[in-house]
Amino acid sequence: MKGSLVAAAVVSAVMVLGCSGSQLGFPRVPVRAVSPDGRHVAFVRNHPSVDPPDQTLWLGDANGDAKEVARLAPDAMWSDRIVWSADSRRVAFVVADAIVHLYDAGSKTSVFVGFVGRRSWDTPPRYVLRDVTLSADGASISFIECERTFRPVEQARQNPRGTRMTAVISGCSPARQTTVFSQVRQTAE
Repeated sequence: MKGSLVAAAVVSAVMVLGCSGSQLGFPRVPVRAVSPDGRHVAFVRNHPSVDPPDQTLWLGDANGDAKEVARLAPDAMWSDRIVWSADSRRVAFVVADAIVHLYDAGSKTSVFVGFVGRRSWDTPPRYVLRDVTLSADGASISFIECERTFRPVEQARQNPRGTRMTAVISGCSPARQTTVFSQVRQTAE
């Protein structure tokens, strides 16, 4: 019995050491943002996965009560930006750098899910949002739109087939764009 426990511990340690921090779900909460009035908190939670990302979006009260508001498609979608409206009533999670998930902070319900810039069905999306801000009341969103392209990595890091690629963000619009949520067609999740 003792030998099998030791063997299981060694196998587990080898499996864990072979995983990256993101595969193990670390950091557990990579993005967190408190509302301007300090009453609400929005955060992204990582989950252990063989092929990350595997994330959920959460919205809660500052007292610690939180609700999962969305589960993102594993291995395809992620969120690394959260933006609050100045009146603390609405919060936007930017997903895959291009899709906006907008929620009402009080009721924790979805208000809008979709592209606010040019739609792109590429994975990850070709057109990305930068410098994202919500209007004071959360009825509109402003951003700079850029284009994501891919190029081969340098030869020293290339695989034998020459297929390793790295993302390049360029071609950013010279002016900020503003989109009113009520004037945009939502996309299905």
